[in-house]
Amino acid sequence: MSLGEKWRAYSFVQFAVVDREEDVYRVTEQLYDLENNRNELRAETSSPFYRATVPFAPHLFGSGKTTFCLSYLELVQRFRETSLSSFASDASRKEFLDKLREAFLLYVDFTELKPIDPKEKSLEWAVHYLLFKSACLKSGQGEPDLDECFKVFKLRTDVLIKKIREVLNMRPDQCLLVAFDEVGTLDESYGDFDFERTQDGKVFPYNDFFGIIRGLCKEDNVFFIVVGKSKGLSIKNYTSSVSKVLLHFISLSPLNSSSIVEFLEKSHLEEQTQSRVCDILCSPSFSVNELAEALLECTGGVPGLLTRAVNMLLNYVQTRGQPFRLKKDCLSCMNEDGFRTVCSEPFVTRISTLDEDRRSVLDMLLMMALYRIPFKADDELNSGSYLFDAVTEMGFYRYPIDDNTFQVLFPKVFIINLNNASSFSLLEKILLGSLNMEPVDCFFSSKCRVFEGIVATRLVLILSSKVRNEFRELLGRLSAIWKDMKLPIHGPSPVDYMMSVSRGEARSESNKKRKTYGNNEWERIFHAALCFDRVSIPVEANSYSPDIMFKLQSPVKLKFLMVGVAFKGLRKSEGIGWSDIIEEAKKFLYPVFNEFLSQALECYHCMLIIVSTKLALNVASELGNQSRCYTSGMRIGGNSFTIPPNCELVILCERDVEMLIDREVLNGLERAFSTSDNPSFGDLGFNLLRRARGSFLSLQESWNSYNSSVRSIIGSARCEWNMFENIL
Repeated sequence: MSLGEKWRAYSFVQFAVVDREEDVYRVTEQLYDLENNRNELRAETSSPFYRATVPFAPHLFGSGKTTFCLSYLELVQRFRETSLSSFASDASRKEFLDKLREAFLLYVDFTELKPIDPKEKSLEWAVHYLLFKSACLKSGQGEPDLDECFKVFKLRTDVLIKKIREVLNMRPDQCLLVAFDEVGTLDESYGDFDFERTQDGKVFPYNDFFGIIRGLCKEDNVFFIVVGKSKGLSIKNYTSSVSKVLLHFISLSPLNSSSIVEFLEKSHLEEQTQSRVCDILCSPSFSVNELAEALLECTGGVPGLLTRAVNMLLNYVQTRGQPFRLKKDCLSCMNEDGFRTVCSEPFVTRISTLDEDRRSVLDMLLMMALYRIPFKADDELNSGSYLFDAVTEMGFYRYPIDDNTFQVLFPKVFIINLNNASSFSLLEKILLGSLNMEPVDCFFSSKCRVFEGIVATRLVLILSSKVRNEFRELLGRLSAIWKDMKLPIHGPSPVDYMMSVSRGEARSESNKKRKTYGNNEWERIFHAALCFDRVSIPVEANSYSPDIMFKLQSPVKLKFLMVGVAFKGLRKSEGIGWSDIIEEAKKFLYPVFNEFLSQALECYHCMLIIVSTKLALNVASELGNQSRCYTSGMRIGGNSFTIPPNCELVILCERDVEMLIDREVLNGLERAFSTSDNPSFGDLGFNLLRRARGSFLSLQESWNSYNSSVRSIIGSARCEWNMFENIL
C-alpha cells in the first residue's frame, strides 16, 4: 500500500459541531449591540464615537471559522436554554434572541468576488452583486443577469436587501444573517479594484469593504459575521478609525478532551449514518476517552487538525479491518511519518513559504508558546499587529485567555513535522524539540517558569556550541566527569530536555493526577527523552525535582552523563540553605543511583546542578563565594548527606549563575515573578523577552561564526591541495 493510499485525508464523515459556547455568547451580544444601536447608526446626527459592531474571526486554516459561521444559528438554538439563558436577562434581549432563532443565514464565499461590468473597478458593486447572486443560488434560481441587477439596485442598500428578502422568501421583519467567509481574498485584490489610497499611496482594502458593511448595517434586521485568512489586528485598527466599524474578535478556542469525546460520539460516517466514529475506532478495551486523549495530545484540539486526524485514523482502521485495542497503538499510528505529513502539510507549507520578516519572529513565538507567555492583541508594545498577525499568518493557533489576551499553541503533530524541515536555525530546533517533549495540557497552563525555560535553552546552546565559553570551562575545572567527557557534546540529545510541573499552581485532589506526573509518567519521559528507562522520581504533594533534565554523550568515547538542574529559593529573602540543597540531592541523585547507576556500567554518570540567585550566608561562606563540585563519597550539610557513586553535585555561586542568564534579564524576571508564578504579559514585558532572545542569538551566532570559519579553512585547504595536485 502506498503512502497516499494508507493516509488519505479525504472527508467521508459527518462531523458534529461541538463546544463554542463562549464564542456563541459573545457573537450574540455583538449582534444585539448592533440591533440596539441601529437608529444611532442611521441618524444623520449620529455620535462620531458610535461604531457598527461586527463579529470578526481572523484565523488561518484549521480553526473552525467556516463551520462556526454555518452552524451559528444551530448553536444559538442549542444553547438557548443553557449558556444563552443568562443573555436573555431582560425583555428586550429575550425578544432579540427569539428573533435570532428564526433568522435566515446567507453564506457568502469571498473567493467568488471579482470585478464586474458595468462598474468594473467598484468594490461596492462587486460586493452587492455577490450578495444577491449568493441569495439567488441559495434559492435555486441560478445566476442573475448583471446588467439588469445594476439597473435595479443602483448601489442602493435598501433595494438590495429588499430584493434578497424576496428571493429568499423572507418576511420583512425576519433577521438576515450574512456570513462573509474567506475575506482574506482582499489581500490579493489590490490591482482588481479602485481602492482608496492614503496620501503616501498605500492601499487598505478592508477599509473600503467594512465601509460597505457599515452602509448595509443601516438596514433593519440585517447582521454580519466576517471570517477569513486575514491580518486581524491591523484590519481592526484601520477599520475602527476609518470605516467606523468596531470589529470584535471571535476567539474560536481549541477543543478540550470532553469536547473531543462529544465530537467523536456525535460524528457518523456519511454513508452509514448509524455508525458512530468512536465505535469504529475503539474496541471494548480502548475507550472513547482514551481516543480523545490521544487526539488531544496529537492535535492540540485544533478542529482542522482534529478532523484530518480522525479521517486518517478511520481510513487506517478500515484498511486493517479492526479497531484500535490500546492507546499506545493509536499513538504509535499517529507518530508514523505518513500520518504526520498529511495532517500537518498545509501548515508546514505555509511557514516554509513565509518571507524573512515573518520568519524572523518564529523563535519569539516558539518561546512564548514554550514559556506560556500571553500577549494582548491591543498592547501598545504590539504595534503594527506584530504578534497577533504573525501568529495568524504562520498558521499557528491562538489560545484565548480572555477577550483580548492570547497564548500561542503549537499542536504536536505540527511540531514534529516542522522540526524535520532543514531551514530552521539551531535555536528554533531546540525550542521545537522542547515543545514536543511536553504533554499537550502543558500548553495551556504555566508548568515552567520563564526563568527555568530561559536557563534551559541557554544551557543547551552553550553545550551545543563548538566555541569555547566561560561556563563550559568552569564546569571542566569543577567536574572530573565533565572534563573527561571532552565537550562539545555529541548529537542533538540536549534538545530532548523537559521541564517539571510548576510549584505555584493550585491543585485540588480531583485534578492532581491529571496536572502532575505520576511515577509511570516519569518512567515514560526518561525512556523517551533520556533513554534511562528504569528510573522513577517520586512525586509528592509539593516536591518536584529537578526542573530540567537532559542527557549528554561524549563525542570521543562511550560515556553518558544525565544532568539535572534544580532552581531553588529564587524568592527566599534569606537565600537557599544546606537543607534545601540536600532535599534536592536526595530527590534526584538517590533514585537515579539506586534504580539505574548501581547496576549500570562505568560509562554512565549523573550530575545535579543547583541554581539559585541568592545563597544563604552559611552556604556562601563555606563555598568561599565560588561555585563548587562535590563528587562521589563526599559529605555535605554537616555530613548528613553522602554523594552516591558515579554522581556529582554542583552548586553555582551567584556570580556564575549570570553566565546562564544575564543580569538585565535576571533582574526583570525577578521583578515579574516577585508576586506570581504566572505573571501577566505586562508584568513580564515584551522587551524582556527580546533581550532573552538576543542572548540566545549571540550564542547561536558564535556557533554559526565558528562553523563558517571552519568551512572557510576547509575550503582554503581544498584549494591549496588542488593547486598542489595541478603542480604535480
